[in-house]
Amino acid sequence: MGKDKELFTEAYDEETQQITLIKHGRKAILVTAIAEGNFMRKTKKSIHDKIVQFFDPVNQFFIDRDEAIGARKRRKLMKDMKVVPNRIVFGTFQNCYTCNCKYVADEILRRGLDYELIFLVNADVFYHREKYGIPAGVKLVLRGSLASYFALGTAKFWIDNALNCIWKKIPKKPEQVYIDLWHGSLGIKRLGGEKRWINLARKSAGFIDYFVTDSVFEEGVFHTSFWPDVPQLKFGHPRNDILFDQEKMKQLRDKVYQFYHIDPEVKTVLYAPTFRDNKSDVSAIKIDCMQLKDTLEKKFGGEWKVIVKAHMHNRHNSELRHMFANRDSIIDASDYIDMQELIAAADVGITDYSSWIFDFVLKGAPAFIYARDIKQYINSRGFFYPLDQTPFSIAENDKTLSQNIMDFDEAAYAKAVRDFLDEKGCYEDGHAAERIVDFICSLDTESK
Repeated sequence: MGKDKELFTEAYDEETQQITLIKHGRKAILVTAIAEGNFMRKTKKSIHDKIVQFFDPVNQFFIDRDEAIGARKRRKLMKDMKVVPNRIVFGTFQNCYTCNCKYVADEILRRGLDYELIFLVNADVFYHREKYGIPAGVKLVLRGSLASYFALGTAKFWIDNALNCIWKKIPKKPEQVYIDLWHGSLGIKRLGGEKRWINLARKSAGFIDYFVTDSVFEEGVFHTSFWPDVPQLKFGHPRNDILFDQEKMKQLRDKVYQFYHIDPEVKTVLYAPTFRDNKSDVSAIKIDCMQLKDTLEKKFGGEWKVIVKAHMHNRHNSELRHMFANRDSIIDASDYIDMQELIAAADVGITDYSSWIFDFVLKGAPAFIYARDIKQYINSRGFFYPLDQTPFSIAENDKTLSQNIMDFDEAAYAKAVRDFLDEKGCYEDGHAAERIVDFICSLDTESK
């Protein structure tokens, strides 16, 4: 850490598998506060603290100033950190052990390779790893802590499912390798978000060394959006490997059913809509769960339950939570971390514009689009291709959704799925994680 090296000592707890930094003296505490971008919040109250309670623009000014000061301090601290050849840092926007990153780490652990695996996680995961089923051999670092910047500054490989590794203007050394696995598959909605995200996406092309893709379509999405010159690895998405393994899917179905105390004979439908840019408005994602349950029972027979997973931006919305509460036939799975496990468990899938349905389609199981605000969404975010070019029937209200389910034709749907995957040039085959780990190993060998 250059001349600040004496301020900190890296500490690793073998029992909890947590990495922290021990701070030595007042200067170390001050440096930590600045580097973490929390300088104002970690210092004593002063006149400006009182002012920002009443004026949002002033508050934003100090937030921006903290971020700028923190970015400068991070660059200074991380500049001289020595890169550890076998250290890999994983970042997910869920701040947990999940998505494509999880399945790459699982493959490394399965092979028993000599890599130090570090995940950037939130506080709940950091202090309760057993709750999240994080395997032994995976170390945890609290995201946004100085220890997380130390991990990023010393790791040979950054593995990401979005823009997490550079979210706070993290510097990257030439010898470090940044592989972005992303978090969508054949996704239909256009890439976008808040202004800060857009700006970072534009800059990220100078940091990301490789993008992992799963189809000719996805190759085009990356090339024509923010990353025209970033090399692509045509490996498929690791999180989808389980969808080609019937035994693994059965195990995951049992896991989900046991977690929610669902009778093995009961069938489930997964309803998981995406968020809207106006995150407080959940009117477009409301659905009549009881009508949906009744329709599925009429069409497919047996007893059904509705599993609802709200997007992370909506999961704490009280209006949405109330709508699904206190009903035996409705399961609120909004806090269930691994979406892929829910996909493996469900018999039917329903969403609006979320890309997970294009993972679900690999199972060949029935799936439907329920899009109450399709006209508005087209005008605001927009699609890469028309929604009616997917294999899924489209409903803008509960009545039409029920009718689409009743009209479902298994043979016609199976053909539509095959045609769709062929047209998009999908090359998922269940071996993505293997290819990615092989690639990491090959880069490691070249550098030695």
